[in-house]
Amino acid sequence: MQTSAIREVLLATAGVQTVGAVGVVERAEGGHVVTARLGFGPNTPAGDVVAILEAVRAGIRAVSPDAVDIVLEPEIAAPRGDANPPTDVFVIRGAD
Repeated sequence: MQTSAIREVLLATAGVQTVGAVGVVERAEGGHVVTARLGFGPNTPAGDVVAILEAVRAGIRAVSPDAVDIVLEPEIAAPRGDANPPTDVFVIRGAD
């Protein structure tokens, strides 16, 4: 459906680091609502996040012109305070 095309737009937008859940909800009145969770780096200025979100909206409207509303949830990673964490905090998972 449209979800894969929307995900491609999100992944191709400069400044978007990660893409989480993407949803398309059809409305009874016609059209649909697009939702997406987008990840940004801890050093991304707020003004840049706003500009990137506007670029994402424009890209979504280009591939999905029937979108009545676009709801984007930005997630900004917190700065890490542990530049040199102790080695006992690492977890290595096996394929067992």
